[in-house]
Amino acid sequence: MQTVYDYYEDDCPCYYFDSSYKTLLGGCLIVFGTFGVLLNGWLFATFIHSHLLTLRSHILVLNLCTASLARNLLAFPFASSSALAKRWLFGSSCCQLYAFVNQFIGVFQMAALVVISLERYFQVKGFKYEQEMSLFFHWLLVGVCWAAAVVLATPPLFGYGVYSCDVTSTVCTFLWPSLLSGAKQLGFSILLLILGGLLPIFIIFYFIIRTIPLEKRYYKGEQQKDFRSLTKTLHGVCVTTLVLWIPSAVLAAWQWAPLLVYGYRLHVPPALAVVAPAAAEAATSVPVLCYLLGNERLRAALLGRMRKHYALLRPDKAKRFHRA
Repeated sequence: MQTVYDYYEDDCPCYYFDSSYKTLLGGCLIVFGTFGVLLNGWLFATFIHSHLLTLRSHILVLNLCTASLARNLLAFPFASSSALAKRWLFGSSCCQLYAFVNQFIGVFQMAALVVISLERYFQVKGFKYEQEMSLFFHWLLVGVCWAAAVVLATPPLFGYGVYSCDVTSTVCTFLWPSLLSGAKQLGFSILLLILGGLLPIFIIFYFIIRTIPLEKRYYKGEQQKDFRSLTKTLHGVCVTTLVLWIPSAVLAAWQWAPLLVYGYRLHVPPALAVVAPAAAEAATSVPVLCYLLGNERLRAALLGRMRKHYALLRPDKAKRFHRA
């Protein structure tokens, strides 16, 4: 079995996998991608029709839904068909475009989780001082997601980093450089690691930890019950999504750490090469499942209680939602 790969700057890292692993990866992407399209498409359609999703915080719910749905649609026809064919099918130019869009969506998803945690904290702080977060504030947070995605996805198109095929040689992604790479590649990779990974994770958990005791202190009445429920649900979305991204982080570390220490790539375990993209694809379904399980307003909207149709709700709750 080949255990190492000598890295060449312009080549894809060539790992040898049994073809059954690529077939399994293609099957997983089809299953999780289809499930994600159905769930996120359902949520997106609910936002168009439902009269329940009127809170300003729901703008950020829609923001994350848009990113998740885009990632699901990107899995078809590119990622799944290439995995089943055992190789990238769509040429070098499309490889660059695919990798750029994939990177853009990945950064956007991380930024969407960050702004959700920020918004929940500022909402409870605003309640303490009897201040309501403005609509402009929420759209500004959405703009931050777009700006962050553009800033961290565009540089590899201009030589600051490399977009190339992944360890399975079936899809294209950001390629972590070796010590033989230039300063531009190494510098941007470190910047991406900090701004696109470590710093957002720190911010998310910092504001989650800060928000929980504040809500217990200030959200005590029945009127704030919906806000507490939404906060718990969105915090659950953030934590569960990050957990499902752990295999992708391990895969990146598995490729990059030996490059920095030894100057060559270790062979990636086939199981890790399959689990990482499959788990990242499955993570796109997490938000909708959390909404169904954790928040009554979102669950009511998703289950078809649209256009003032509250037949499946108790009368007191229907009136509460209608007033909101």
